[in-house]
Amino acid sequence: MSRAFTKERDDVPEPEVVPPTRQPISHAPPEDRSRVGYGATVTLDGAAEGSQSTFTIVAEDASDVRAGKIAFDSPLAVAIVGKKVGQRGVWHRPAGDRTVVVRSIRYD
Repeated sequence: MSRAFTKERDDVPEPEVVPPTRQPISHAPPEDRSRVGYGATVTLDGAAEGSQSTFTIVAEDASDVRAGKIAFDSPLAVAIVGKKVGQRGVWHRPAGDRTVVVRSIRYD
């Protein structure tokens, strides 16, 4: 058998495979309320063709798109979290990328 198919030493442990980690999701509104974050109600241009749309960023288990509640880790929320009024984000969708613009941010 070729040396390529044999293990040189049995006492050498296999390297540990560590999966990539995601940043933890904070379920608290940000200190800087001028930026989009968890709990924000955000009005956007570009999310729907020809009109403004308003969404509230909520926990995954509370999301309901028809009621205007999107999960913090949804592609649309990812596109706008951290943005300020007037800033653009790119919403990566299966149907193609769409640029959205933050028009207002409100925390209740």
